[in-house]
Amino acid sequence: MRSRVDIKTEAKEILRSAKVSPILITLIVMAIAFVLNRVMILVEYGTLFPIGFIQRYADAYQQAFATGDVSALQALAASLPESTTMSFFFSTLVSLFMVILNAGYFIYCMGIRQGVEMPYSTLTEGLSVAGKLIWCWVQLTVRTFLWSMLFIIPGIVAAYRYRFAYYNLLTDSNLSAGEAIRLSCQQTAGIKMDLFVLDLSFIGWLLLSAITMSLLDMWLTPYITLCDLAYFEDAQKRLGRSPYNSSQTPPSSGEPWEL
Repeated sequence: MRSRVDIKTEAKEILRSAKVSPILITLIVMAIAFVLNRVMILVEYGTLFPIGFIQRYADAYQQAFATGDVSALQALAASLPESTTMSFFFSTLVSLFMVILNAGYFIYCMGIRQGVEMPYSTLTEGLSVAGKLIWCWVQLTVRTFLWSMLFIIPGIVAAYRYRFAYYNLLTDSNLSAGEAIRLSCQQTAGIKMDLFVLDLSFIGWLLLSAITMSLLDMWLTPYITLCDLAYFEDAQKRLGRSPYNSSQTPPSSGEPWEL
C-alpha cells in the first residue's frame, strides 16, 4: 500500500491538473447543500436564519439555570412550529437527494483520478443507480445506528467498515446494495486504523476551514475525497479487482463478512 504522504502528494497534483476545476464542482455541491439546508431550517424554525432564536434560547437557558424558573424555556419551546409529517418527509427527501448528488461528485473525483475530463453534468450521474444508492443509504443508516446503540466506539468502527459501500456501487453495476456493503467490509479489513489516521491528519485543515466559515472546503473536500479514493483503489487491487469499472462476480453470501 502507498504511504499516506505519497497519496496526499498525488491528490494535490490531481487537483492542480484536473481539466474541469474541482473547486468549482465542489462549490456547486456546497451551494446546493446550503440552499437545501436553509429551506429545512425555514420549515423547522419558520425563518431562514434562526440566530435570534438561538440567542433567545441561550438567554432563557441562562435565566433558568440561575433562578430555577423554566417558564421562559417552556414559552420558547411552545413558540416553535410543530413538527409535521410533511417536514419529516421533506428532510428525508433532502437527505436522499444529497446521497445521489454526492454520488455524482464521487464519480467526478473517480474520473479525474484516472485523468479523464469530467464535465459538470457528471453531478447528475448518480441518478442512474439512484435506487441502489437509496437502499444502500437505508441499510447503512440502520446498521450504523444499531452498532452505535452498543456504545459510540462500535458505531465509529461500523462507519469505517462500510466506508467504501457507495464507491462499490458506482464502480460495479453488478453489485446490489447488500453486496456493496459486504464487499466494503472485506476491503476495509486491516486498514480501518489507516483510514482513521488519514482522517486525523486533516484535523488542522478542518479547523482552519471552520475559521474561514467553511470556504476552505471548496479545496479541502476534493482533496480529502481523492485521498480516500486512493485507499479504495488499493483495497480493490488487494482483492484482485480493478479499481474502477469492475465486472467481477460479486462476493457470494457464503463468504465471511461482517454486519
